[in-house]
Amino acid sequence: MAVTEAPPATRPPAAASRTGAAAVTAALVLLVAALAVVDITQGTAAVGPGQVLKALTGQADPGDASVVVASRLPRMTAGILVGVVLGIAGAVLQAVSRNVLASPDTLAVNAGSYLALGLVGASGVSLPLLASSGVAFAGGLAAAAVVLALSGLGTGTVRLVLAGTALALGLNSVTEGLLLLFPQQTEGLYQWNQGSIGQNGFDGVLQMLPVALIGLVGLLLVARRVDALALGDDAARGLGVPVRATRVTVVVLAALLSAAAVTLAGPIGYVGLCAPALVRPLARRFRGFVRARAVLPVAGPA
Repeated sequence: MAVTEAPPATRPPAAASRTGAAAVTAALVLLVAALAVVDITQGTAAVGPGQVLKALTGQADPGDASVVVASRLPRMTAGILVGVVLGIAGAVLQAVSRNVLASPDTLAVNAGSYLALGLVGASGVSLPLLASSGVAFAGGLAAAAVVLALSGLGTGTVRLVLAGTALALGLNSVTEGLLLLFPQQTEGLYQWNQGSIGQNGFDGVLQMLPVALIGLVGLLLVARRVDALALGDDAARGLGVPVRATRVTVVVLAALLSAAAVTLAGPIGYVGLCAPALVRPLARRFRGFVRARAVLPVAGPA
């Protein structure tokens, strides 16, 4: 009786996928780190790579050190923070809505934040940065709630993006009207609306960092429920997942992340839409990326 030779042991596909996902994540982090190093050597001041290195090691003159420490390093840190939170917010909104066009822009979150800050600016009230973040959060959350209500809590239909785009256009038009009617009170708001990661020290980044961490940790805690939603509402309910409560929680946390980014750098558009789109092809190559707990950390550096 012939004895067939056992096939050689192969690595489980799931383990290979996890290894590949980890390798791609590490490569993205290294790429972001390299770009960050390049960023701190760029600027209008005549402070090149040599002076930057001396400033970082404490050997530069006070003028060059001030440019690097008070301007370029905060700018670089703000850019990374804003990119991470917008990328993750876009990824999680697309996951719970099952719509690849969902993002803080298309769900009118940024437009709601902008209008809320415009109303405060037109009233002549001056708020500290952290209070401005609270106002932006309230405005973005209210706008997202209206969009989700109009589209049936984001069931993945085209109506979700259509409602968000229409509402964003309406809110932006109201805000622009406030800028025209109250030019002196909203002068700073108009400049802020252009979007900029330029910073004057680390105060803004340090104040927004806890807000961003709360949103990120909260999203990671509900990542399993987000994975279940990908199976469909009926399947998620069968697994004991509260579908409506999960969607509301995710939208609230995504609005919190968007508010932190908007407060720090203005309504920078399309980052939350593009980052998940860059990660999605990798999900087809490495199955470990399909899970929300893997997608969220990768969407940030992407």
